[in-house]
Amino acid sequence: MNTASPVSTRFSMMARFLIALGNEVRKGLRFAWSERLQILIELPMFGVFILLLGPLLGQGGDIAAGEVEWTLDSETTSILLVWFIPFIFFYMQVVKMFWRLLAEIQAGTIEQVYLSPLPSWLVAAAGRVVAAFLETLVVAAGTFAIVAPFVPIRIDWNAAALLPAAMVMLAGIGFSLIIAGATLVWKRIQLVNDTVLTVVMLFSASAIPLIEVPDWWADASHALPLTDSVGSLYTALFTGESITSLWGIGGLVPLLVVSFAYLGAGILAFGLGERTAKRRGTLGSY
Repeated sequence: MNTASPVSTRFSMMARFLIALGNEVRKGLRFAWSERLQILIELPMFGVFILLLGPLLGQGGDIAAGEVEWTLDSETTSILLVWFIPFIFFYMQVVKMFWRLLAEIQAGTIEQVYLSPLPSWLVAAAGRVVAAFLETLVVAAGTFAIVAPFVPIRIDWNAAALLPAAMVMLAGIGFSLIIAGATLVWKRIQLVNDTVLTVVMLFSASAIPLIEVPDWWADASHALPLTDSVGSLYTALFTGESITSLWGIGGLVPLLVVSFAYLGAGILAFGLGERTAKRRGTLGSY
C-alpha cells in the first residue's frame, strides 16, 4: 500500500526534476571545458575586431572621401561593446548548440535525451545556456582586457539592463532550439546557421546609434531576435532614460513580444523536428 503523501510525492518529483536539470547543466559545462582552448585562441580576434571596427563607425563620409582619421573614441568603443557582448552570447548559444547536438547524433548518444524526466527541448536548452553564459563572461572579460589599455571604456552599469539581458538569453535559447530542431531533421545545416547568424549580427547593429540604415532596414530589424534587446541595453546604459518606452528600437512591446515569440517558436520547432526525425527513423543517424 502506497502511503506517500501528495506533498512528499511532489517534493520527490521536484527533486528528480532538479537533479536531471543539474546533470544536463554539468554535461554542458563539460562540453564547454573541452573547448576552452578554442575560446582562448579566439579571444585576441574578438579584441582586435573591436579595435579595428571602432574607428570606422560613423565615418562613412570620411571613408568615401579618403580622409579617415584612425582614432579610438571612448564612447563609440563602449557602445560597440554593449552590442558585441549580447551577440557573443547569442553566437555561443546557437553555434555550440548546433555542434553539440551534431556530436551527439554522430556518437549515437542522442537517445539519452529521452531517459530524462525533463521535456526534451528543456534538456537541450539547459545543457547549453549556462555554458554559453559563462563562456560569454570569459570572452567579455578578455575583450575588455585587450581593449581597455588602448581606450577608456565607460559603461554605466545599472539594474535596468537586467531585463534586456534576460531577453537576450530567452531569444538566444529560442533561436538555438529552432536550429536544433532543423539539425535533428537535416543534420548538415552549418552554412544556413552561419548565414542566419550573419544576418542577425548586421541587423542588430541598427539598434545602436553608430551607423545609419534605411527605414525599411530599421523596421525589418524588429523581427530579428537581438535588435530590440540591444536597443534596450543601449537606452539603459548610455542615455539614462527609462527602458519602459513602449515602441521604437528597444521598446518594451517589441522587446518582450519578439523574445517570447522566439522562445515559443523554438520549443515548437524542436518538437516538430524531433517528431519528423522519429517518424523517418533518422533521429540518431548522420
